[in-house]
Amino acid sequence: MRFVRPLIPFALIAIFASASSCHLVPVWDGKVEVRALERKSIAACGTGALTPEGAKRITRSPYIQNTTTTSTNVVWGSIDGKAAVVLSEPNKGEVVRTVPAVYAADPGRAAARLAAQVAPGKELAADNILVVKSELTGLKPTHLYCYQVVADDGPLTELAPLTTAAAPGLDQPTHFVMVGDTGTGGAAQVAIAKRMSEVPFDLMVFLGDIAYESGTPTQLENKFFQIYRDYLRYVPAYPAIGNHERRTRQGRPYFEAFVLPEPERYYSFDWGDVHFVAIDTTQRDSKQLQWLTEDLSKNKLPWVIVFGHHPMYTNALRGPQRGIRRAFAKILTDHKVDLVVMGHEHHYERFRVGGVNYIVSGGGGGQLTRFFGSFGSLKKATVHHYLAFEVTAKTLVMKAINISGKEIEELRLTKDSDGAIKVKVDDKPETKSTPVAPEKQTTPDEKLHDEPDDDVKEQPTPPPAAPPKMPVPTPTTTPPKKAP
Repeated sequence: MRFVRPLIPFALIAIFASASSCHLVPVWDGKVEVRALERKSIAACGTGALTPEGAKRITRSPYIQNTTTTSTNVVWGSIDGKAAVVLSEPNKGEVVRTVPAVYAADPGRAAARLAAQVAPGKELAADNILVVKSELTGLKPTHLYCYQVVADDGPLTELAPLTTAAAPGLDQPTHFVMVGDTGTGGAAQVAIAKRMSEVPFDLMVFLGDIAYESGTPTQLENKFFQIYRDYLRYVPAYPAIGNHERRTRQGRPYFEAFVLPEPERYYSFDWGDVHFVAIDTTQRDSKQLQWLTEDLSKNKLPWVIVFGHHPMYTNALRGPQRGIRRAFAKILTDHKVDLVVMGHEHHYERFRVGGVNYIVSGGGGGQLTRFFGSFGSLKKATVHHYLAFEVTAKTLVMKAINISGKEIEELRLTKDSDGAIKVKVDDKPETKSTPVAPEKQTTPDEKLHDEPDDDVKEQPTPPPAAPPKMPVPTPTTTPPKKAP
């Protein structure tokens, strides 16, 4: 008997293909004018700009990595590795210590990279950047230092500020920014990067896909290090790996570029009253889930923020990432995580499931996407944006700020002494939750997910009747406050 294919699957495929072709919003190509915040730390030290000699000998501008209350790393690209970092007190000029540079990337490629260096003025392939670091230890918590990269024949950079992580329990708040899916190198990424200069921040968190399309060394250099260069000189960046970074040698260029807490693919760190946890949603195996459970069990700080790339709840065309949810969500609920922030989908969404607040924030530069359906989101917006945080021991405030500098919404969490949390949105109490049951079991996934769309595809709902309007950027008119 001849086999007859059912017609319904073909119809569903046609619907999905049609939805896929129309879910993108036109690429944003505007400009913004901003008034950058005047930072006292830069006024006390300097900008860290390269000297003329440094322009010849430094192939990637210095950037701060893996900062704790008592240590940090200054990382840069060097033509020969023969330099050091001099750490000093601001204003007084008293030298605290001098730390020579050491090679910081793949040990097996050190000799080849050193041999591949070219004469000043000639173009060096990004994969041949000789990444070195100076690890500074024995420092004071919550303390501002000045640092400078020097060689035998003089300074390679001007002085730049460097602040150790804040100790918990202080009166002053911790400020940081989060941004996802930045790595296009396009106008929207540049505009959002400029917008972030309007707010104070002690560190930067990136939610993956920082270097489209494949996380190559050249893409990392041009679409991450070049665009955020001036920030990275004085605040540390903490990225989570995205599926696009996995496409080149399973993320090897990404792991070589950054100096992160062990085990690097996923990791945690503390800053002030916040315990940050980066997870790898591209490889949610049992080893990582065991690590996550143990890490959350050890935490003693008031606030826990987990960040990664693929979202567990979303109204995107591809639908909620159920495999990722099955792997991580029960662990997050059991340990009463306060906030989970993910990217991957190029818009803004907020959910609350099992007492956990979930944010989708993929509006840092990638082409925006329209929503399909209304899967219990408490807020959603198709707009380029970033997140600005201010956190004390009792209060966590998150502001989602769009490309025009306007607030999408403000989320305020207040924690009582017994751990109970009150939620306000735009200064109004909110008790609503997403109408979906929390996960009841944890299911590891031993497969590596490193392709752009290697995720669970759901049946799309019909697209909205009209596309959302793109925001028109406007200049900032209110002078920003001085940084604390």
